[in-house]
Amino acid sequence: MIFAVLVGALILLRIGLFLYFIMIEGQYMSDDSPMYIALANNLLEHQVFSTSIQPPFEYDVFRTPGFPAFLALLAYLGMESFYWVSFWQEIIYCSCIWFFYRYSLSLFDEKIVKAGVIFLLIESGGFAYPKLILSEILFLPFFMASLLLIGHYLKKLDWRYLALSGFIMGLGTLVRPALLYFPIVICLTLIAFDFSSKQRWLHSGLLLLIIAVTVSPWLIRNQQHFGKLFISGQQSNMFANYHVPIMWESAKGIPFWEGQKIIAHQVDSAIKQQEKQQGKALTLIETYKVQQAIAFKELVQYPEDYAKQWLFGILKTMMGMNLTELYQTIYVQPNRVHFFDIQELNFFNKVFKFLKAQDKFVLLAVILRGMIAVFALLGALAIIARKDCFLWIMMLANFYFICIPGPMGYSRFRFPVEVFWFIQAYFGFIWLMSYWHKPTQQ
Repeated sequence: MIFAVLVGALILLRIGLFLYFIMIEGQYMSDDSPMYIALANNLLEHQVFSTSIQPPFEYDVFRTPGFPAFLALLAYLGMESFYWVSFWQEIIYCSCIWFFYRYSLSLFDEKIVKAGVIFLLIESGGFAYPKLILSEILFLPFFMASLLLIGHYLKKLDWRYLALSGFIMGLGTLVRPALLYFPIVICLTLIAFDFSSKQRWLHSGLLLLIIAVTVSPWLIRNQQHFGKLFISGQQSNMFANYHVPIMWESAKGIPFWEGQKIIAHQVDSAIKQQEKQQGKALTLIETYKVQQAIAFKELVQYPEDYAKQWLFGILKTMMGMNLTELYQTIYVQPNRVHFFDIQELNFFNKVFKFLKAQDKFVLLAVILRGMIAVFALLGALAIIARKDCFLWIMMLANFYFICIPGPMGYSRFRFPVEVFWFIQAYFGFIWLMSYWHKPTQQ
């Protein structure tokens, strides 16, 4: 009864905040929104995946088609206002909460599931991202469903759950290509827990095959237009425009924004040189390959600094609160300093100066995130000790999405696993309590 009343009250809070967002015509644009919108417009008006303003349309391969197709569909149905996007994203998010409650009860203890539902209803990213033109909310149901289906596959040993998980995971990859490598982690874990089973090897191969077939139309499209099977240029962009400048800031003392200008100039010069040598313009994919090669060449020169910045980025991802995104959407703008604007080489001093510039609610959110992170790390020890295949996959999913942002430390990458990260923290808290209350032997 208490749970139902609390859930009802929090849903009313969500509805009230959404109505307030619409009433004040809140901000739905982020830095990445214009590209998504351009892709959606061209899909709808010209049936081409491109960010070009007018013909001739240059085929794009930086983004994947999932989220732009969602935007285009809503516009096709007459919901052209981006507040309609926010409305449907709110519906999708609330549906994910219901789905989690409905299909997690057979995988976790009821108390854990109910705590997870409350967490999803109050999590700041869950308030913020439905209001933004970003792929986060559309990606969430694909990832959540595919992971829970893995759990049901292990519980019921029915390959059809795994097959459906593979199909949904493939669709999720077309929304956010960051998911691309995680199926390999799943398969290795499945095999490690039942190495001698031929059936487990067969099922793992089936999972990868279904994912490959699901994403194959996009890969074939890129093969036809660019001559290469290619998923997305985002990886190359991240290494060159983010990893290298952050590493330079540590190794050379070059400010982050200045480092971005320098690496962009190096990439541009290398592309022009290759085009001159080949006597033709490089394709978009070829430019990404050049970009990535230059980035790797720089990163390997300072392995210690790069590893250190990657570790700091993981800490930043774990501690990120997503509250500033919520502030952005409803025009609440406290005194805020961008993390990369702070000219400080020592990471911990930089964090201190960053936090000092935030308001008390952001600081409270950081403290809560820090507590969750500590308990989640303890939860990893508890999960490892339990030797439960699904819990291992869940734990690896948490660390996968926390680690892949690398040195940038983007908390939005962690958003798909928020509830599972919370569950891992719950395991850590229970483990700690049981350790403290362990009866002493006489």
